[in-house]
Amino acid sequence: MKVGVISCEMLAHEIKRVIVKHPEVTHLEIMDWRLHINPELLCETLSQKIYALETQVDTVVLAYGRCQTMDKLPRNFKIPVFYPKAEDCIGVLLGQKRYQQELLTEAGTWFLTPGWTEMGMSMIFHELQLEGMAENGHDPLALAHRMLKDYTRALYIRMPGCDQDRLRHRAQTIAQEFNFRLEECAGAETRLQRTLKAAIAAGAIRQKPSDQQRWGVEAI
Repeated sequence: MKVGVISCEMLAHEIKRVIVKHPEVTHLEIMDWRLHINPELLCETLSQKIYALETQVDTVVLAYGRCQTMDKLPRNFKIPVFYPKAEDCIGVLLGQKRYQQELLTEAGTWFLTPGWTEMGMSMIFHELQLEGMAENGHDPLALAHRMLKDYTRALYIRMPGCDQDRLRHRAQTIAQEFNFRLEECAGAETRLQRTLKAAIAAGAIRQKPSDQQRWGVEAI
């Protein structure tokens, strides 16, 4: 039985830790994190990747949140496809309930997953769609300050196996730049683990793709 995994670059560290003890995973592909900015392109790209895997694996795991995309994927795959039940990578690592609780606690929260923290200021410019502004005579950092003026807190999500000292330093640099109060909380790989287990169970039940049966994408 074979499982294919397609992961956003922002969850690459976590998914690699989750699959390391699972020989059932025979295919891992890490996708460019910038795809999430264009949900239509992300949907099209993931669809083509899944179609290409239909003859190679028995089931597929998408290491993504919903990202405005997963419920728009086709429902005619020959193999089952699963992803964690969360709105985005923050929900994947925190859990959607905890994610919402943190927003209710302080609406002006900028979340820093390990992947986003690693990207530093480049991530912020990209998220705010400020890349290329300097070429047009604008100061992207000044624009970022204006756009984030109502944010008050940076919440660093601590994950197992990361270089915590280095990532905390990067998170602190971001927080200081925007005068955010830096706080920290623990995330978990639980939702990725649960999704992989569901895929393995589904693959064990059915070993061969069926030309008759068609599958959509299920959130676990």
